[in-house]
Amino acid sequence: MDVTFDFSNRVAIVTGASGGLGKETALQFAKAGAKVVVGDVKTELGKKTAEEIKAEGGEAIFIELDVTSKESVEHMVKTMVKIFGGIDILVNVAGVSGVGDSNSFNELPEEQWDVTYNVNLKGQVFCCQAVYDIFRNQKHGKIVNVSSVAAKIPTPTIPPYGASKAASVSLTRSLAYDMARFNVNVNGVCPGWIWTPIYSEDPYIDRRAARDNLTTREMFDKTVKRMVPFGREQTEEDIAYTIMFLCSDAAKNITAQNINVDGGAVIY
Repeated sequence: MDVTFDFSNRVAIVTGASGGLGKETALQFAKAGAKVVVGDVKTELGKKTAEEIKAEGGEAIFIELDVTSKESVEHMVKTMVKIFGGIDILVNVAGVSGVGDSNSFNELPEEQWDVTYNVNLKGQVFCCQAVYDIFRNQKHGKIVNVSSVAAKIPTPTIPPYGASKAASVSLTRSLAYDMARFNVNVNGVCPGWIWTPIYSEDPYIDRRAARDNLTTREMFDKTVKRMVPFGREQTEEDIAYTIMFLCSDAAKNITAQNINVDGGAVIY
């Protein structure tokens, strides 16, 4: 599928862009003409994303980023403003699954809640705070927070993940109300079932699949058939295109929305 957007002369930050959904989003923005800041704690993979963009004729820089550190986030924004002169778009993709070996809610260790919330919620808060004054002063900007359908359906095996993503949905709505007076759009995207590293490379998910005598991929496919009315998985491109639409001029009157891109898994 070929979807065309034009982000020429715009600057976009994409966090969590070393791989998976974040990388695809960064690649698509660059393909559409944006200057892209690749932000990630995974230095080598993040650099590869930026190099791939440049190899395809795009413009990008990598800045090491730990979204759980306010100082790291502020350093990233200050650095990219010096290099590119400003910022137009912030896409918060960085996230963790928060899975663990406990099958009981009552046995979930405190650190599992802390790690999940620090990345999935506070990371988005820190990034939004870092661009707040810039967007307020220039009277324009686009923010997209990546949540998950886990925010809207029960997640008994990973309650910290679902809770953190639900908090992201609420954050998006609150911030959208606040920033509307500055002509800033704030929206969220809730992906469904995507075969990304956060799913395919998690050892706990591997062990869960093995207990049912399945490979991780087989368990993923079985879940998609059971949970998704369309009966097919979503793709990184599906999510990237939705993010780009929300950051385009065509979506100038869309704000405070959390759009499910899930093949109909959440129908209400």
